[in-house]
Amino acid sequence: MRWLLGRCEVLFDRLGYDYPPSYVLIADAALLAFCASATIQRYVSGVSGADWIVLGVVWVIALWLTAGELAICSLDISRAPIISMMPVMIIAAVVLFWCVPLDAGAAHGDVAPLLLVLGAAMCATVTPIRLATVHLLMFLTAVVAGTAVGATDLGWIIGGMIGLGWATGSLLQKQLQLMHAERRERAKQYALDRAGIAAEVHDVVAHSLSIVLLNVTAARRAIESGQHPETDGDIAEALDALRDAERQGRSAMSDVRRTIELLRNESTPEQAQPGLADITALVDGFRRAGSSVTAWVQPPAVALSSATELAVYRVVQESLSNASKHADGAPVSIALGPGRDSKFIVHVSNPVKEGKPTGVSGGYGLAGMTSRVGNLGGTLRAGVNDGRWCVEAVFAADTDDSTNRTTDDTAGVGT
Repeated sequence: MRWLLGRCEVLFDRLGYDYPPSYVLIADAALLAFCASATIQRYVSGVSGADWIVLGVVWVIALWLTAGELAICSLDISRAPIISMMPVMIIAAVVLFWCVPLDAGAAHGDVAPLLLVLGAAMCATVTPIRLATVHLLMFLTAVVAGTAVGATDLGWIIGGMIGLGWATGSLLQKQLQLMHAERRERAKQYALDRAGIAAEVHDVVAHSLSIVLLNVTAARRAIESGQHPETDGDIAEALDALRDAERQGRSAMSDVRRTIELLRNESTPEQAQPGLADITALVDGFRRAGSSVTAWVQPPAVALSSATELAVYRVVQESLSNASKHADGAPVSIALGPGRDSKFIVHVSNPVKEGKPTGVSGGYGLAGMTSRVGNLGGTLRAGVNDGRWCVEAVFAADTDDSTNRTTDDTAGVGT
């Protein structure tokens, strides 16, 4: 049984489809059952010596369409011969059955034409719509010809059943295509979700580690200077810096855990995401760590959505982290405020130290900021201008009445 299922999978792979392998076994079983029923009908009606030869040829065709196709699946063959031979051989089998006519009373119940119905359904499931339509016309032509020569007197019924079989096969193929499209969309959404979570974790960890490292550096310098009797008071500053580093580290761990839980549970965050109102605390954290930060923050002309406020916060956070990493000790200037056409502008700059690289270091921070701003319909530019590294993000007007925040308390964060 495993061998049969394996051959069925190979057959569908050759045809370019990934139906369940049981579909092949069901179709082959139906084909053999119809052939067996039609053969028994003719045996009951009376079969002469020449008729047995005709029926033998029919069974050769039937075995080729079932066991033969499965047997050659291991060979390196293209899909074209299988598809092109299927309708021709099925029609040939029905014509050969008609060459061995039934008694007049049994002709109404002839099972042989049902092979045309099955063939139309089988071909429609594994061929493009145009080719499937050509196969449909071939099967209908066979029915019309059989009715014309008196091989069957139920041509209109058989023709309708062929159309129904063809429609069923086409619907199966359409369902498979829709399922593939859904899978692709899920894969894209999964990749976007992973990228979003990766960007969020990067922003949280990079920011927190920057603060921790700045505080640890300040503590080290305070302890080193505290070795002299006249500066013993720096020990208290070192302890404050270490406490702040510990606090930032614990906060980062909480943020990372919360982000990972979102990934596991696919739920919405219970805690509010940071926004404009949190920029004050963000700037103060870098100041306590020893960075010189000057900030001007004005509320937007039009209330921003929570997603836009989060993006603004992340841009400022990442810019400050990059400044502490690549330009340690350099003063940083931040300006946030409304622009033209209800846009909101974020501008962060710091002097570029001599000998420091001015390009992108290959990390994900700048790429993450660009992607985050671009997803909200904004633009981000970063580069050196007059000896300063500048990051400017322009956010398009975006309102969300359900998530509006009061931003008046952010005005004048620092001067």
